[in-house]
Amino acid sequence: MRTGVDFVRGQLGSGAFTYGVAVAVILATAGALFLTRHRLSLGSSVWLLGLAGLVLYLTFGLADGSAEEAIHYVQYGTLSVLLFRAFSHRIRDYSIYVAATLAGTFVGMVDESVQWLTPKRYFDLRDIWLNFTAVALLQIGIAAGIRPRMIAGSPGWESLRRLCFLGALTIGYLGLCHLNTPERVAWYASNVPGLGFIDPDRSIMVEYGHLHGDDTTGYFRSRLTAEELRRSARDRAEDGARILDRYRDREDYWTFLTRYSPLADPFLHEARVHLFRRDFHLARAMESEDADAQGTHFATAYWENRILQDYFGELLDASSYRWSEELEADVREKADRAQAYDSWVSQHLIVAFTPRQLAFAFSGTVAALVLMGAYAGRRASRRKSARNPPNGDTWR
Repeated sequence: MRTGVDFVRGQLGSGAFTYGVAVAVILATAGALFLTRHRLSLGSSVWLLGLAGLVLYLTFGLADGSAEEAIHYVQYGTLSVLLFRAFSHRIRDYSIYVAATLAGTFVGMVDESVQWLTPKRYFDLRDIWLNFTAVALLQIGIAAGIRPRMIAGSPGWESLRRLCFLGALTIGYLGLCHLNTPERVAWYASNVPGLGFIDPDRSIMVEYGHLHGDDTTGYFRSRLTAEELRRSARDRAEDGARILDRYRDREDYWTFLTRYSPLADPFLHEARVHLFRRDFHLARAMESEDADAQGTHFATAYWENRILQDYFGELLDASSYRWSEELEADVREKADRAQAYDSWVSQHLIVAFTPRQLAFAFSGTVAALVLMGAYAGRRASRRKSARNPPNGDTWR
């Protein structure tokens, strides 16, 4: 998949993914509007057009970052339709839409787990969210737009039981993913037979960290506390600067990240990524002829340099990466600093919750769903027994 994506990007550019997905959305919407067996009402048509517009908006929103991620909308939109068709053989009430969404989301998480185990592929919680969005929006389109006549009625006890167990499975799996930290990966890769092939430095599922900064200094996430960052900058200034200078050339960047991974050396890893982002956007600003784009690139370079000065100061001063006063003043003058800055470096770090808090939340939710499912199952069994009493008895 990665080879194919790189080929298309090299031949046609990233825009090919955006426009390819847009064409698929338009064709699917036209098919739903004009090929549905029963005539759609005005309200149904509005729902379908509105959802199509939303997917197009989300697709073009990915264009400036990872345009190929928009393919998720096609992949999991298709899966959503197939899940609906599969479930419709057994479920004819409104719970089918929720059941298909839960099943599609679970498949998406398993898909990301397979990528986590695949060399040069990565687990990404954002992709899980894209998968869920695609499945859910298609189910909303079927329910509010297509409105299939064979689906009607509120869910019964059997449907509630099914939803509870599907929900417990999906949420439980998501919880396990959130607890699969690099430290745990390193432990079972070393201690559990058969799992030695997992590289804890590369096979990262989720990481937790800290949010630093404010509106005046810029926000960023780190695996280390502010005190740990500043202490490391003081204690490792000389040797750290020597290592960074050794890998200054851009072609050595990925070699550096491989050798100084987040698990092996989070301090130097994060410092180098901030430096790369700063220098990349400075170069883009110098090359750009568009005034607005220039201001944005200069702003990114300015804020990343500000973060480096505030939290990696001694390391920056001892290295060859420090800007001259003239360059710093020039960038500050040209930067568009109207909005608060939130760095993309280590954006995937979970900072709002600790692993323990999430463990309690997920386990409590799963336990509640299992209990509710068991109760709904008993009620469904009693109702079934009442409809089919033993010995041919009937209710009078």
